[in-house]
Amino acid sequence: MVFRDAFPQQNQLNSLEHTFKLLHTQFPERNLQLPHSSEYLSDILKLAAQRSGRSFPNQLLESRLEEDSFFRSGFDTELYRHLRYLPACLHSHSFLEVVCVVEGNCMNYIQEQELHMHKGDICIIAPETTHAISAFSDDCVIINIVLRTSTFEKVFFGVLSENDVLSDFFTRTLYHSKTHPYLFFRTGEDQELFDYVLYAYREFLRNRQYKERFLNNIVGAFFIILLRNHGSNVIVPEADSHGHDENVVFILKYLQENYTSVTLKELAEFFNYSERQIQRIIKNCTGMSFSQNIQKLKMRQAARLLINPDMPISAIAEELGYIDPGNFRHIFKKYYGMTPAEYREQN
Repeated sequence: MVFRDAFPQQNQLNSLEHTFKLLHTQFPERNLQLPHSSEYLSDILKLAAQRSGRSFPNQLLESRLEEDSFFRSGFDTELYRHLRYLPACLHSHSFLEVVCVVEGNCMNYIQEQELHMHKGDICIIAPETTHAISAFSDDCVIINIVLRTSTFEKVFFGVLSENDVLSDFFTRTLYHSKTHPYLFFRTGEDQELFDYVLYAYREFLRNRQYKERFLNNIVGAFFIILLRNHGSNVIVPEADSHGHDENVVFILKYLQENYTSVTLKELAEFFNYSERQIQRIIKNCTGMSFSQNIQKLKMRQAARLLINPDMPISAIAEELGYIDPGNFRHIFKKYYGMTPAEYREQN
């Protein structure tokens, strides 16, 4: 759960954080650092507000947050600093959350998993995912970026618009994984990236003209830097559980960059796998076989090229690696339900 507050110049606790810390010491048997339901923690949260003399959003008492009621009118993006020593309250919501650890470390509980997060770590959590953050140290600073689902998809996947296979992989991981519905990045000391996090946070706290639009642009730049600098190093625990290694993203990027000519044998040899192994990795990570991925990439590119009325259909077929234009037309019609010429006419 998150709470709007000024960014600390030092690691001083505010009154509410100080109260939560005292309650954690006073009631050790409650194990407030471990994930619990909002019902279990409601008395502690109310007691903290009473003792500190500070009110806090009713959302802290809710286990389910809806996009329409959470975001203020006109806002697609909001940023909050997570309260230190806030009891780890399990909750879910219909929007995306990006957890950014600026300083210190914390525990992120995601669907009965324990994700240790340290300075520089970033976790993108999918909608409808039950989770809780445990930040029980004075030096922990966490900024949470929350985005409407439509805004996240437009910005994040917009960056990946030229990498269909990686976009499909991230989409599958976030929205279709039952066990690990998140993306995890260890960015280390990437000051450039976290400058954007803090810049966006400070902009969010100000009341300035064009704030909403500017905030979206800053967050968009943040995702560009994240994917540019760390897109190949994303940690996908579900992939690891299937016996994959860190090569999975490199494999998908290589497939994207060479789909017009690469063969399964060449791909396997390049990454020192057997053809059976590489086929299984691709299938587990994308839900499609090697040949299905190749065909999908070619058809998507064909659709883009057909929008240009000056490029002959035979030239498009040749560019995509089809020797016979008739074979290209047959596959395209089977994929889109219309011929390339009909698609061009409609678009």
